[in-house]
Amino acid sequence: MNAIDTLITLAQVRGSLDLRCQFQGDWALDHAPEVEGVAPYHVVLEGQCRIELPGGRQLKLAAGDIVVLPGGFEHVVTSPGERVASGLPVISNGGLLPIKRFGEGAELDLLCGRFLYQPGALLFSALPDHLLISSQALNEGDPLRALVALLRSEAEANRAGGQFMVNALTSALFTLVLRAHLEQSPQSEGSLALLSDRRLGRAWQAMLQDPAHDWTVEALAELASMSRATFMRAFSKLAGRSPWALLTQVRMQLAYGLLSRSQSGLSDIAAQVGYQSQAAFSKVFKDTYGMAPGQLRRSLDAGA
Repeated sequence: MNAIDTLITLAQVRGSLDLRCQFQGDWALDHAPEVEGVAPYHVVLEGQCRIELPGGRQLKLAAGDIVVLPGGFEHVVTSPGERVASGLPVISNGGLLPIKRFGEGAELDLLCGRFLYQPGALLFSALPDHLLISSQALNEGDPLRALVALLRSEAEANRAGGQFMVNALTSALFTLVLRAHLEQSPQSEGSLALLSDRRLGRAWQAMLQDPAHDWTVEALAELASMSRATFMRAFSKLAGRSPWALLTQVRMQLAYGLLSRSQSGLSDIAAQVGYQSQAAFSKVFKDTYGMAPGQLRRSLDAGA
């Protein structure tokens, strides 16, 4: 498993395709902010639109473009023409997806959904507030194009098992969007930038592969073929954080997943993520998530 696979797995990313929008004329549609752990996305099948982000920023989207908002910010999707007041679309059901409509035609045809992930996921905190994948930057045979075409086909056909199929496909959609983003926008800082650094990347990938290991500065610096001082300085400058801060976040993510998916005892989970003391593990976990491990498990069980 490579580092990106590990980060996606730690984040427990899964997807859903929720609705289709077919709009005509001038229109605007508000989207409220999402709770942590939800990243909305829009896929333009036909037509053009704009997305207004906080701070007055605007994104222009055309057919084939995909936008993801990792932070779940509020936003407004609008027609490309004159800005009008936001309205309430008509919603029709009966197919695989509910369809929101402004007007009778479909100048804009849009698929909308959400990527769900573990709150506090390192991968999502390393991403910008929006990912815009332009169809113009994709090769004709790019798998992302093929996947969008398959999503459209499933959404239109409404065959048996269609909802399960599109939700499974959206998990793959996230991976392909992330891959395209990293190819189109190389990272210059942050935890993802470490993966592109020939020497620091070796140390970071080793930490991701075995976060429970009792890592030392000497061992990490040796992996990076650097002195202790040079390693710490270079790692912290590129990542914006120390190796121990990132390692702690990875360990806490791993613990969160174990608490939500297994019945292992707290002492066992503490050991699995690199802590010899359950008390020390519980303190760091509470500092990270605002509640003790046992409280989190009970809250997850209650919400199941």
